[in-house]
Amino acid sequence: MSKMSFKISLARPALAFDSDAILALYSGNRKFLQGVQIYLLSRDHSNLKSDFQHGNGKIMVNCIENQPAAELVLGKHVFLSVGEYYLRTKTG
Repeated sequence: MSKMSFKISLARPALAFDSDAILALYSGNRKFLQGVQIYLLSRDHSNLKSDFQHGNGKIMVNCIENQPAAELVLGKHVFLSVGEYYLRTKTG
């Protein structure tokens, strides 16, 4: 009989952002970066994932008042999990 133990942690998917890539879309405007992040974090994760799938990996964010529209690319600007972001930064 083995006396091995292990730990399992369950976590919800959490969005991760490449802030520099998003800032480039907005000419370095941090207010616009924050607006996009707040908007995306307020979205239902599965609906957001579905929107990216329907847009072939892209979504247009054009619903934030007083903020220009921007096309966000999954795997470049936004990551559906911290793990995806981590893998991209390790291999990219």
